[in-house]
Amino acid sequence: MRRTSGVLVWLFTLLSLASAAMAQPVQRQRVQSNDPVDIYRNGKHAGELAYYLMAPAGPPRGVLLLLPGLACPAEGVFKETALAQEAARSGFVVAVPTLNNRLYLDSAGTRLLGQVLNRVAQQYPTAGRNLCLGGFSAGGQLALAYAEQLVRDSVRQTWRVKAVFGVDPPADLANLWQRGQRDIDRNCSALLVRGGQSTLKTLGDAFGGSPEQVPAVYQQYSAFINTSPTGGNLSQLAATPVRVYCEPDMAYWRWHLCATMQLEDLNAVTLRQLVDCLQRQGNTRAEYIETTGKGKLKGRQFPHSWSIVDAPECVQWLQTCLSR
Repeated sequence: MRRTSGVLVWLFTLLSLASAAMAQPVQRQRVQSNDPVDIYRNGKHAGELAYYLMAPAGPPRGVLLLLPGLACPAEGVFKETALAQEAARSGFVVAVPTLNNRLYLDSAGTRLLGQVLNRVAQQYPTAGRNLCLGGFSAGGQLALAYAEQLVRDSVRQTWRVKAVFGVDPPADLANLWQRGQRDIDRNCSALLVRGGQSTLKTLGDAFGGSPEQVPAVYQQYSAFINTSPTGGNLSQLAATPVRVYCEPDMAYWRWHLCATMQLEDLNAVTLRQLVDCLQRQGNTRAEYIETTGKGKLKGRQFPHSWSIVDAPECVQWLQTCLSR
């Protein structure tokens, strides 16, 4: 796989850090002094691979791995959402790795996540191997994909995936390509056109072509493929609690980006399909959670953000999944 080129897409370039108080101290643990394949950028320590860790307030019950969005600094996760603080207060060891320059989980990303989890397990052996995963935007796609890998390799892997969630993730990369092409063809917004061009170049360079040219490669790296009856890799999560969150505020995007945008240009349609696909396979714990008016960034309306997740309620759900 070739590495991701440039800052990727449309929405992700709009993100910046929100401010929130941290209830627990955050430790930075270095994993590797260099980043030879450019899987992390924009953080305070870009060029190194590491993870940020928040210790549990009491005896550890499990591990929560949170993945940042594309080009979002790992340390920013602790400011953009209260999920880490709420989880730590509830007994989770929270780890946020420096992985923010991929839409797809390649060998370098998989290796870093494995190294992070192994170090956390050594530091907190009493936490067991109970793992919950979550991620925002591109990080949500990676969280779902990594959960699928761990479940598929459960004979070899010792981690037990208890739950996984994605916050407005582009889970179907073939669909993301098609949306990028529509943005270019529609030529409604310079930002969307540049984002579409970046998407097509990034995925085309990485995968060797379009979804029509190399469909098997898109299925291999997507957490979900709608054209497959079982969702492609998604079938691995048929017995795992899964949540996807989104806030499809069409009025916001039509006002700020393009008046002719449609619901199909957002992640919401794909995420509904993802949950429907899991439910058809018998997963009664797959949930699509749609919010209204919760998306905020620096106090301003922004529907593509961590803030659409009700952190206390989400952590309560994770605790329930942990106890099953």
